[in-house]
Amino acid sequence: MSSQPFDARNANDFDKITVALTEAVSAISRNDDIKATVTELSRISGVHRNTIYQRKWPIEKLALIKDQRTLKQMALARKKVKRQDPVSMLENRLEKSRLEVVYWFNKFRDSEQTAIAFETRLTRVRDARDVSLKISEERLSKIQSLETEIEKLRDVITFLEAESPENPK
Repeated sequence: MSSQPFDARNANDFDKITVALTEAVSAISRNDDIKATVTELSRISGVHRNTIYQRKWPIEKLALIKDQRTLKQMALARKKVKRQDPVSMLENRLEKSRLEVVYWFNKFRDSEQTAIAFETRLTRVRDARDVSLKISEERLSKIQSLETEIEKLRDVITFLEAESPENPK
């Protein structure tokens, strides 16, 4: 036997903890939904985190599981990329290009219609301006002729007032 009184019990506890940790690590490696962390290992195995940190090998196993999962994800990403054949990739690009051409064609057509509407509006505004200028010029010439006539009438009134007998000088 051993020299210390609790060596047998400690060895038995050590073995139980080792078995629990081994089962928990294998459960984590089988199930991708379980996070590969010391906290999850502690929860599954029922062993305190400090005990796991002192053992060191479970932490190394967890790191290995994390690396394997990362490699799996990278391999899946590569497979997804490889599954598309070059023809389908080019067809996708062609479809995107076609959609972009249609978009810009529609934009161009809309801008042409807007330009036509603006041209029509500009023509109407110019015509209205010309009509207004013509009316203004006619009225100014009418005012000028009326002012000239008023001036003549004033001269006549002044002349008549000067010759009138009622007006003593």
